[in-house]
Amino acid sequence: MPKISVIVPVYNVENYLCECLDSILKQTFNDLEIICVNDGSTDSSLSILENYAQKDSRIKIVNQQNQGVSCSRNNGLDIANGEYVAFIDSDDYLNSEEYFAKLYNACERNNADIAVAGIIRGNEKSKKDLIKYDEEKIADDYVEKLKLCDVPDSNYTCNKIYKRESLLKSSIKFLPNVIYEDIYYTYKVLYYIGRVVSVSNVTYFYRKRPGSIIKKNNKKAVNDRDNGRIEMEQFFKEHNIDVSDFQTVEKKFKIFGLTVFKTLRKGKDIESVLFNFIRRRYSLK
Repeated sequence: MPKISVIVPVYNVENYLCECLDSILKQTFNDLEIICVNDGSTDSSLSILENYAQKDSRIKIVNQQNQGVSCSRNNGLDIANGEYVAFIDSDDYLNSEEYFAKLYNACERNNADIAVAGIIRGNEKSKKDLIKYDEEKIADDYVEKLKLCDVPDSNYTCNKIYKRESLLKSSIKFLPNVIYEDIYYTYKVLYYIGRVVSVSNVTYFYRKRPGSIIKKNNKKAVNDRDNGRIEMEQFFKEHNIDVSDFQTVEKKFKIFGLTVFKTLRKGKDIESVLFNFIRRRYSLK
């Protein structure tokens, strides 16, 4: 049984796939199975996968008709054999050759079900830390796990490894046919699965690119994002989870890719921010 199953959904990413696969294959932690789910790609992605699989027996290719990233992840999890599971998007890459070593060792050292790394988002021109950990922290309480993983403001799935047995016991699946599928997934996993540990000085690189699904489906993306947040709020209410002291981004407006206005909410307190330095605060009654 491999220590970590790496599930990589693949759909028309010929320009980025090699960088993703190379970052996985270069890991110092090599006890991996790499499950690449080809989701009906129409470009050369499948040929790239087949070429890599010929060179490295750890790579398994699963071909399916186009079903979307949620089904690709679910189908990959169904055949995974690893002690832990990682989800890596095929246009992203691991920013350190010790990524899996550090996350795996942190889980083992702390008897944790999830290890979470920092995230850098960017492209060839610019990069930004979305989540950064400077020290190892442990969270057992649900609210503390939310804070450690920056939920509900952030709901990233790919910057973590998960104990596979715990995932299977939770019976939580990615919701098909939605964009922002992580919103519907992460807060539930953190509720039903045990201890979380943060890992310092290791990051996942989340690529910002114009051809992504979110960019192509603006209206559906907004609807799916808003519905996901509504479901999350309902879940918190049903389980008596108090997140009133969390600060979240309510709205954000961009021009030419730059955020010119956003509103932040913490409980009933609202802060409007213009050009990142003009601020106005008020409270909801």
